[in-house]
Amino acid sequence: MNPTLDMNDIINQLKEKTKENFKSLVEEGTLFSEDKFEKKYIQNHPLEYTANSSKKPIPLNIIYHSLYDQDNLCQSSNGKLNFQRHGLSIKNDYDIVYDKKTFNNNNTPKYFKIPLAQCVSSLLENKSIKDEINDLDNYPKILEFKYVYQHPIPNPVLFGPKLLKNTDLYKIIFISPICLIIEQKGSSEGFSGIDCFYSAIRFRFDMELNQDLTIKKTLLNTNFGINFTKSNWLQGKIKSSALSQAEEGFTTKFLPSISKELDLTIKKYSKNLNKVTKIELKDKRISRTDKSFTLDDIIINDSFISDIGEEIKNENQNVQVSSKNNVINNFNFNMILIIFGIFACVLAIKFIDKEYIVIFLLGVIAFNLFSINSKLDKLCEDKKL
Repeated sequence: MNPTLDMNDIINQLKEKTKENFKSLVEEGTLFSEDKFEKKYIQNHPLEYTANSSKKPIPLNIIYHSLYDQDNLCQSSNGKLNFQRHGLSIKNDYDIVYDKKTFNNNNTPKYFKIPLAQCVSSLLENKSIKDEINDLDNYPKILEFKYVYQHPIPNPVLFGPKLLKNTDLYKIIFISPICLIIEQKGSSEGFSGIDCFYSAIRFRFDMELNQDLTIKKTLLNTNFGINFTKSNWLQGKIKSSALSQAEEGFTTKFLPSISKELDLTIKKYSKNLNKVTKIELKDKRISRTDKSFTLDDIIINDSFISDIGEEIKNENQNVQVSSKNNVINNFNFNMILIIFGIFACVLAIKFIDKEYIVIFLLGVIAFNLFSINSKLDKLCEDKKL
């Protein structure tokens, strides 16, 4: 992006890039065309986080990491599964096989590579995204992954299937820094006539920006459709039933579940950030020497704090052992001086002779050394206190 552009030009360029990329991807068949959808169930739904009684729009990078990053363990599962696997486990699906296909976080654009902790920090501080959107030439980017699993039917109808083998193919499309699209193609097999259609779902997340390039709002739109690959005499019944179930699923299950996950994720990282804003430790991993930290200056998790605590504990133990050894060594040295001094004096007194004058003088020197050494020990003890 041209650094000489003013804010309005940047916003207009982002919007233009979004339209251009979306159109080209639809034309080449990478994205579903509009005729693949029957209905839009969620329209312009705001995705917000409430902090200090004010609502903040949730950035797209937090949405990506929380809901679609296959390497991120979601908070709704207590950090055990990613969001897709967690959703399958809730439905009691099993024999889940994951195919990463082209999914690789190294291929994501700059704005979506930012770690979650830093994303949350920017959200809470309402930071501009100007520095993270200067790589427009890297858009669009597409990642794909697939899940195949066994899906039990909770209340099977008479002569209906009790178990289906489902396949969900996901496409993550980074249209631009202000537009993220997830498309899901679902198909089933295991019952007569059920392999003649597939479902098409689109989740579109759009950000609107203020003039200073802070985030004004984030909106979600969803599209759903049933598409038949071959004729079926139950086509009308299948479509009406699927559309009815989809409406309930989007409004009563999907929307609450993503809202919960986003809320839990932001709260978790907000809590961790608040813990470290006033840390005053001299450690090789902290380059700042002043006593005040902003959320940008330092991002540390609980394990890092635990590591520092362990290092301090070990260091204290080393100091205690070292001090103890010094005391023992000083004590041994002082005892040698005392014994040598006493022995020299006894010899000098018993044999008053010139030959023993040297021994006597050595005894006096030994006592003086003992006195100096004792004073140094006392001085060191005073400094420790």
